[in-house]
Amino acid sequence: VSTQGTAKPDTQIATEMTNPLAVYTSFTYRYEHRTFKGDIAGASEQKSDSHVFGAVIPFRQVDGQGFVLRFSLPYMDDESIYWADRGYPQWLIRQQDPRLQGDGYWNDTHGHTGDMMADIVYGGVDDNGFILMYGLKNRFPTSSDTSNARQQWVVGPLINVGQHAHWGTYGAMFSHIIDVVEKPDKGTPDTSISSIEAYFSYAFGNGWQIISNPVIQYDWEADSGNKLTVPLAIGIAKTTRMGRMPLRLAAEFQKNVVTTDRFDSDMLLTFSITPVLPNRYTRN
Repeated sequence: VSTQGTAKPDTQIATEMTNPLAVYTSFTYRYEHRTFKGDIAGASEQKSDSHVFGAVIPFRQVDGQGFVLRFSLPYMDDESIYWADRGYPQWLIRQQDPRLQGDGYWNDTHGHTGDMMADIVYGGVDDNGFILMYGLKNRFPTSSDTSNARQQWVVGPLINVGQHAHWGTYGAMFSHIIDVVEKPDKGTPDTSISSIEAYFSYAFGNGWQIISNPVIQYDWEADSGNKLTVPLAIGIAKTTRMGRMPLRLAAEFQKNVVTTDRFDSDMLLTFSITPVLPNRYTRN
């Protein structure tokens, strides 16, 4: 790791930025396009487009260890909701079959913000490139679509384990979140979700990388056959410069090879742009 006041080459920044909690001040815009599948009639005709605004902010680092905050806020252009006795978003369909309430239909919601995610962790990278960070994962009830959101504060432990190698980076963030507070009179079912957010990059020169960032999710509160989602992912990233500022561009395709039965994402296409800003701990 470079000492304070020295400039890092783009290849090193690219490798370190594979870690979603890398010690850089960075801001990300990510566009996401999803298609869906499932047993409910019309599921395969659904799609969604969303825009995610995120940031990673490191705090004071001592001997390569310190606190890092990561947060993200999505904005959905549309979200497919199945209407029966009420609106059933994807998360609720995993727990309750809306078809038991009689015939229903699909309808898009209006554009709205989603729940804000915020991770706060402590840790860092040792001299051998080993990544170890641990802390809390939070999901706050900030969605402007109050009819279909969980309306819960969801929190749980998070651990990030990985390795920087001469050819790239690999690792995963493990988390388990449960609901601890919910808005009164919402009657939202319990939340208990385990996730593995894997990350991988292979560098092939001049800031170019092959990347993969699948998220495996297991919903403990869902009905049988609607608990597990497992994607495969492949993409490409390029770290370049806008003037003196590092800029990471990435595109990725994901295909779910294990999906929940009723309604789940089938394919996901993402494009992201991440400017990396200098800070007092890491000179870029």
